[in-house]
Amino acid sequence: MNKTKRVLVVGSGIGGATAAYALAKAGLETHCIDIQPARSTLGSGICLLHNTMRALSEIGLADPCLDSGLRFEVFKQFDAAGNLLMSNPTPPGIGIRRPELARILETSASAAGAKMERGLTAKSVSDRGDCVEVEFSDGREAAYDLVVAADGAYSKLREQFFGAEHRVCFAGQSAWRFNAPRPPEVDGFCLYRSPDGKRTVGALPTSKETCYLFFLENSAQHLHWPDDQLDVLVRERLAGFSAPVIQDSLALITSPQQVLVRPFDVTLVPAPWHRGRVVLLGDSAHSPTPQMTSGGGMAIEDAVVLAQCLKAESSIPEALVAYTNRRFERVSTVWNASLQLCKYEQEAVPNPQRSAALLLQTYQYLGQPM
Repeated sequence: MNKTKRVLVVGSGIGGATAAYALAKAGLETHCIDIQPARSTLGSGICLLHNTMRALSEIGLADPCLDSGLRFEVFKQFDAAGNLLMSNPTPPGIGIRRPELARILETSASAAGAKMERGLTAKSVSDRGDCVEVEFSDGREAAYDLVVAADGAYSKLREQFFGAEHRVCFAGQSAWRFNAPRPPEVDGFCLYRSPDGKRTVGALPTSKETCYLFFLENSAQHLHWPDDQLDVLVRERLAGFSAPVIQDSLALITSPQQVLVRPFDVTLVPAPWHRGRVVLLGDSAHSPTPQMTSGGGMAIEDAVVLAQCLKAESSIPEALVAYTNRRFERVSTVWNASLQLCKYEQEAVPNPQRSAALLLQTYQYLGQPM
């Protein structure tokens, strides 16, 4: 073990909680904070592809996710009426509810010895060269050997240490999401396409009983919707899809709180991903569009690799250089594929076959070691 003893992880989302677990398991004194006062019980689902499950398996967390989610290994395309157009095998992955994944990661981190605190943020972070001094929002102060910025796409630590030029930009799409009971045909990654190819609804299983649906909407700028009308607005947008999977799910939406909408704000920070003793992880370094369903998966891989590098290298600078060297090409390949798929879907005449080919090609690339 090198001289790294104390680590602060800022953010307990997917990447941050995985990092807290992996670092604590590697023997480091790990402190993980999150500005949110409580873990959210809201949220749709997430797809953990084969590469993500392999990373989770390396740190002993694959089985709990398998127990809670649903394994699948097929990518299917349907028309708007629900008629199957194409079915392709994919390497096995799982779908799981986001709140359930958060519970698994955070409780595992605590059990591994990480100190997990919510309702707390870093008021100031100062890299002194031989340590990082942190003042917390509750007035406490502490020093760490390393600070991991896992504070998401809108990372304040990234802006402080890497500059405002790496702020996110809008990719031209937003996603509408809602949960539903899982019908038998949603046994993998499913896409339903409108006759003109310009609109897509997706469905992913999140357990034996549940799935979530999403609709991608193109726009030149961020759109703003009244929060109390989201249920009505999503029905209007999906009126042209007669597939029973979609219409039966919409019939169960009785309040706007059941619908989530998020714009695709993206960034990819150039290498290296560290400044002194502050290192980026997950969306703070690489916030992708979700077309490859790999944002969370890349963050999980980041966490596993960072812990491996800190354990293997003799110094923090060497560990952080090794971390970026192992991650940047892989992450940028997936990030660029996701963005290209997003752009394809915004073309005047979309080509679903071309998009499917890129999706499957990148799935195969993810089979390479991280």
